[in-house]
Amino acid sequence: MAKGIRRRICARRLELQARLTISKGMQQRAGLLFLAKTTGRVLLILEDSRWTVPTFPRKNTLLEDAKDLLSQFSQGKILPIELYLSEDRGFEYGTYVCVVDDEFLTLAAATVCWAKLDYLPKQLHTGLKTTLNNQIIKTKIETIMELEK
Repeated sequence: MAKGIRRRICARRLELQARLTISKGMQQRAGLLFLAKTTGRVLLILEDSRWTVPTFPRKNTLLEDAKDLLSQFSQGKILPIELYLSEDRGFEYGTYVCVVDDEFLTLAAATVCWAKLDYLPKQLHTGLKTTLNNQIIKTKIETIMELEK
């Protein structure tokens, strides 16, 4: 059993070391999935004929980078749910849940909607669709909802 734990720790250490050696030219972005406690629905915005979540470039800490986006939309508790790293390690995308008390309207996007995770609109962004259809991610979001009640 101790061997297995050591092996996992070693593998995790190698993974972290690999992430630290990624070139400075890597494109890093993040998206905030606003989740309303009162309704359990998520905020989606329409961009380029696709429904997606508000995104922003990553350069510094999450809170520093998300500051402008949060001021345009709403403040809330931010929790990580997924980190996608492309196979060539040239692109990294983090998905975060931002738990807000209630649904809100914003002028930061021309078209917005609040949707249940089981009833998402058509024309969903491919990456977002993959994320939200992942059973592990669904379980994480459901757990967040249960803990935030």
